[in-house]
Amino acid sequence: MLRVGTDCSGIDAPIQALLNLGIPFTHEFSCDIDEYCRESITANYQPKILYDDMTKKRNLPDIDLYVCGFPCQPFSHAGNREGIYDKRGNLFWYCIDVIKQKNPAIFLLENVKGLLTMNEGETFTIMLTELYKLSYKIKWSLLQTYDYGLPQQRERLFIIGIRNDIGLSFEFPLPIPMKELVTILDQPGKKENIPEYLKRSNLLKRIPKDSIFIDIGFTQGNFPNSNKYSPCLTTQNNLWCVPYKRRATVKECLRLQGFPDDFCQVVSDRQLKIQLGNSITVTVLEEIFKKLFMVS
Repeated sequence: MLRVGTDCSGIDAPIQALLNLGIPFTHEFSCDIDEYCRESITANYQPKILYDDMTKKRNLPDIDLYVCGFPCQPFSHAGNREGIYDKRGNLFWYCIDVIKQKNPAIFLLENVKGLLTMNEGETFTIMLTELYKLSYKIKWSLLQTYDYGLPQQRERLFIIGIRNDIGLSFEFPLPIPMKELVTILDQPGKKENIPEYLKRSNLLKRIPKDSIFIDIGFTQGNFPNSNKYSPCLTTQNNLWCVPYKRRATVKECLRLQGFPDDFCQVVSDRQLKIQLGNSITVTVLEEIFKKLFMVS
């Protein structure tokens, strides 16, 4: 039985991926500093232990799989890019501590693409150097959500560590067919007034007529392939459904990240959308886990 622990758990996409694949596991612990995330985790996944801060001293249970999507803000182009010197960036070092302490068979770390170029690559080089000191085979790759079944433009960095004594060879999964974006749509719902600042920006003139989702936060940009896949889902709730003239619904955001429609919502729409904007895409994790645990 696979024993699983997650830090910076968000709404625990790794647990949802394991459930979808039918892989037997025990959910040993989750951890998130956000109280609303902990409410969503408790309502949907019921870990044996739910921590509220990975920087506090913890008596961690033994685990075989460790997953942490440590905060992306220090490395994202949308943040201040203070990198490994940012307090949130330093959570990487707590990930290292967990791996050293519990020695899981496999670990998976996830972050944004911007980590690769932070400080001209120095930050990522420092991280890789520390990871290579561990008794693990390390592989990393950038994976795009629309290459793994779901029509969302979301490129993320995945770092896989496999303990040397496991004897497991691993290659990142090949792309699979993508769902049509129209299948993500919820009911039309109530139309909303487009914000005034967008009307003044001439945005409306640049939206292709066949668009389905656009990001109304990027008022200076164009909208290529907006009928094929959505822009990256973020915490800002800027995803606009063009045919229905409203913001994306919670159900649409759940679908874009690979969560089921019957996900138990115990927080506000705003809080759940923030959680989904921070989440790892479930289908990407599914394809990685298929390779790691040799399931079809």
